[in-house]
Amino acid sequence: MKGNIAIVTGAGGRIGVGVCRALAKAGAKVVALDLDASRADAATRAIDADLTDAATCASAVGEVVAEFGGVDTLVNLAQRFRPLRPIAEVTEKDMRVCFETGPVATLRMMQLCYPHMKARGGGAIVNFASGAGTAGMEGLAAYAAAKEAIRGLTKTAALEWGRDNINVNVICPAAASNPQESPLMVEGLEINPMQRFGDPEADVGSAVVFLAGPGRYVNGRTLHVDGGTGTWR
Repeated sequence: MKGNIAIVTGAGGRIGVGVCRALAKAGAKVVALDLDASRADAATRAIDADLTDAATCASAVGEVVAEFGGVDTLVNLAQRFRPLRPIAEVTEKDMRVCFETGPVATLRMMQLCYPHMKARGGGAIVNFASGAGTAGMEGLAAYAAAKEAIRGLTKTAALEWGRDNINVNVICPAAASNPQESPLMVEGLEINPMQRFGDPEADVGSAVVFLAGPGRYVNGRTLHVDGGTGTWR
C-alpha cells in the first residue's frame, strides 16, 4: 500500500490504533481522526474531529486532500455506545447518539471521500459493524440497530460505487483487551472457539489492509474477524 492515503475515524480506540499501525506498516500514509487525536498512534497524522459535525468532517477531509493530494482508503470505526438497557427501556436519545455517531457519520465521511477516490481512479472503504447487529445481543438494541444500518449503507455503496473501482466492505470484529472489562466481553470469550480476542493490529488491522490492498475485488461483503464467535450465534 505504498503511497496509499488512508483516513481512519475513531482512530484513538484500541482497534483504531491497531488498524492505523497495520496500514502504516503496509506503506500507507495514515490520517487519524478522533475526538481526542492525542490518543492516536504517533506514526499517524492526527486530527481532532467531531464526526457529528458536518463542517468539521468536511474540514478534516479537505485538510487531508490539501496536504497529501487525495484519499485512497477510508476506514470508518467511530461509534459511541450507550448504557446497557432492555429494549423496552431504550430511549430516543440512545437511538440518536448511536445513529449520529455511527451510520450518519459513516455516510457523511463516505460522501466526502467518494469524489476524491473517484478522481484518483478508485479506492477502498472499510466500515465497521458488529456481531451485536448481525446476531443480536441483549441490552444493545440501539447499538445493534446502528451497526446494521452501517451494513445497509455498505451494501448499497458497493453496488453504486463498484463501477468507479471503489470497493466497500464491512468488518465485524471481536477484538478487545481485558475480558474482565465487561460481562459482555466475558461472554464473548466463553463462546469464542479460539478462546481469545483478536489482536487489533495483527488480526483486525491485517483484515483492513487486505480489503484495501490485495483484496480490492472483494466488494459488498461482511467479514467476521471474530475467531469464529459468530458460528455459535
